[in-house]
Amino acid sequence: MIRIAHVSDLHYDQSRQLRATIERLVELVADAAPDLLVVTGDLSADGRPEELDEVRSMLRQLKPIRQLVIPGNRDLERSSGPPGEANPLPPDSDLDFFLTLEPALALGLEEDAEADTDSDDRWVSRFGTTEPAFTGRGIAAVGVPSTPKLSGQSLTRAARRLRKSPDAFRVFALHHGLLPVPGRKMREGDVIPRAGDVLSLLCELGVDLVLHGHVHRAHVWRIADSRGEILVASAGALVNDGRLDASFLEIVVDGPFVEISRRSVATGRASSLYSSDGLPSPEVREARAVARSR
Repeated sequence: MIRIAHVSDLHYDQSRQLRATIERLVELVADAAPDLLVVTGDLSADGRPEELDEVRSMLRQLKPIRQLVIPGNRDLERSSGPPGEANPLPPDSDLDFFLTLEPALALGLEEDAEADTDSDDRWVSRFGTTEPAFTGRGIAAVGVPSTPKLSGQSLTRAARRLRKSPDAFRVFALHHGLLPVPGRKMREGDVIPRAGDVLSLLCELGVDLVLHGHVHRAHVWRIADSRGEILVASAGALVNDGRLDASFLEIVVDGPFVEISRRSVATGRASSLYSSDGLPSPEVREARAVARSR
């Protein structure tokens, strides 16, 4: 059995209220003892070193639980907007660099986005990398940064890592969304550019689960094409942005069975978002086996 905890959008601003919420989150995750904790960005309110330092210190209390932590837009770009607001992303995408390496999706070539080196260095000095990976306990998980936009080189490295673990439960994590979610008035930048191409690529890679944050809504989509099925799960926020009940996701994988629940930080109660017998059609299973063997 595999257990994964998914946390996102702490927006920690050094306030007493948010510190108490994160400390309670740490207690709940420690009690659950998952095989992997995935944190999909916006740990800080404004990317300030002192905010990141305090969140890092609180997450360190969860050792020896393995952690996969990626930055959000607020961690890498200064923002003065209220929680839930996003800095606009460029309308184009440099996915084409990677897609030229995938004949099935070759669509051209673009240059990579220019990164904020200082912000990246500030993140790396505290969390090690903007592209974390974890392999073990039946899991192959990779994280990619999506600020200022999703990089083709990041996708290339993620794909290579996933392909090294053909029999593992494959997890792909990023901050921004791949699909809109109910109850969220979508803003520019909530969903990454060329999201359809990315989802198609992840199906081809045999990814089982996509985890993201940013939209502050706990939700699960199940999508499929002829090559496979993917669960796309977004975590709720820990910050108080009008919904008082902070939450995170718990994922349980037991053979073909997958269950995803939303757990309240305030009460500790869990409510099921998705449950499946995990038995795709023979055609889908065959297509997935071919994708994993590459």
